[in-house]
Amino acid sequence: MRCFIGLDLSATQKLALESWQQKAMPEVMPRQRVKSKESTFTGKKRDKKAKGNFVANEPAAPYAVPAANYHMTLCFLGSISHRQHESLLAELDALSEEPFTFTLDSVGVWNGPKILFASPTSPPKPLMTLAKQVRKCARRSAIEIDSKEYKPHVTMVRKATSAMPLPLFSPNIDVQVDAFHLFESVSTPQGVTYPIRHSWSLEYSMSVREKLRRGITE
Repeated sequence: MRCFIGLDLSATQKLALESWQQKAMPEVMPRQRVKSKESTFTGKKRDKKAKGNFVANEPAAPYAVPAANYHMTLCFLGSISHRQHESLLAELDALSEEPFTFTLDSVGVWNGPKILFASPTSPPKPLMTLAKQVRKCARRSAIEIDSKEYKPHVTMVRKATSAMPLPLFSPNIDVQVDAFHLFESVSTPQGVTYPIRHSWSLEYSMSVREKLRRGITE
């Protein structure tokens, strides 16, 4: 089972983020359209090759991640065993953190994995704390986790490089987080999907009086 722990976005937030991507990066198309375009171009190059006028293959074109796949990873687990899975569920069941919000208001490109992402300029402390706690739970379940600094982000474009034109403007999308999830990474003929296998709610630990004082009605 290949999986990760992360945050899901609501349908409204996913549509808003997709709308931003299409307006801010109109040249970046979904993978299916990119493949169709590359197939047509490849066919033309083969014709040229047959005439002795060969053109070297160009790097794969960037493509937009489907809105359904938008998520924010808290901890990548990789392939885990049944025993690790059961231990992890028990560890996460005992985790207690409160809801929080953040705003996706900046973008960046990582050349290593070749992705363009949206992220919060100022990640809230509860987000960073939650990521730290779930990573601890994974390690206690004998799952090997990398020691890289956690950088919250939502992957928007794959096969991206620093040479790719940056978006025309930044996003500004508020995200309310009241749960986190265990996602499985599943490869299909149509592409990878990330079904949610388990979920954990984030709940306020304050008293009823304090909730009313702060205007919290959940």
